[in-house]
Amino acid sequence: MRIPPGALVISTGAGDGPRMKVTTVELQLDTCVHWLEIALEHLANARLAHQALVSEVPNSPALGNLLDREFKASVQAAFAAATFFEALYATTMGRNPPSPKAQRPSGKPHKRPTRFAIVAEQLRRSFGLKKQGAANLRSVLAEIYRFRDQAVHPSAAFTDPVLHPELCVGVERRFIMFSAASAQQLVRAALAFSKILPSRDLRRQPKEIQDLGGYLLEVCAPLHAHWEQQYGQLLDVSPNAI
Repeated sequence: MRIPPGALVISTGAGDGPRMKVTTVELQLDTCVHWLEIALEHLANARLAHQALVSEVPNSPALGNLLDREFKASVQAAFAAATFFEALYATTMGRNPPSPKAQRPSGKPHKRPTRFAIVAEQLRRSFGLKKQGAANLRSVLAEIYRFRDQAVHPSAAFTDPVLHPELCVGVERRFIMFSAASAQQLVRAALAFSKILPSRDLRRQPKEIQDLGGYLLEVCAPLHAHWEQQYGQLLDVSPNAI
């Protein structure tokens, strides 16, 4: 919450002395942490469905429903993980917009860059990532957005069935692609970067980005702790080493 310019009015009058009045306030909602929470909730549902699936007896009529439950929860977890990066992109654009002359992330002025490349470039610039860190981020985002695109732009084409590794039956390939295991990898990546990016030395970045970094570390700390309690280590290396 903030008081916009001109909304704090101080008046002076005889008798009662100065009076102060706030005529309006402004509110802000940063949804980055909400999308991480949504991703974690759907990941938990996907894992429960998967556990029930693999413990069900062969040829059980419940298998189809459990497979569908795991698929739907995994799709939503993957989409939420991608949308975390979209929300982070939006909030950094408001705090640290690129200059009008900034080079397009593709490096080719006449080639339209991919969405993940646009997001990666904005986050690289805002959080001061060096060459290897930027390359790691682009690689992760390329994979996360591949899953997102399969979720929001699904093909209706007929394809050969793929053998399910645990049910040993042929299923449509997206029942393999969107699984509890893949959802766990994607959600971990989103959570990892919610810790890696704001943990960097941001002293040379705009104050708005420094404030954002401190805010993200504070609000995401319970989610990081939850991950390590439920799923194990979040980061393979120190965030300052990336």
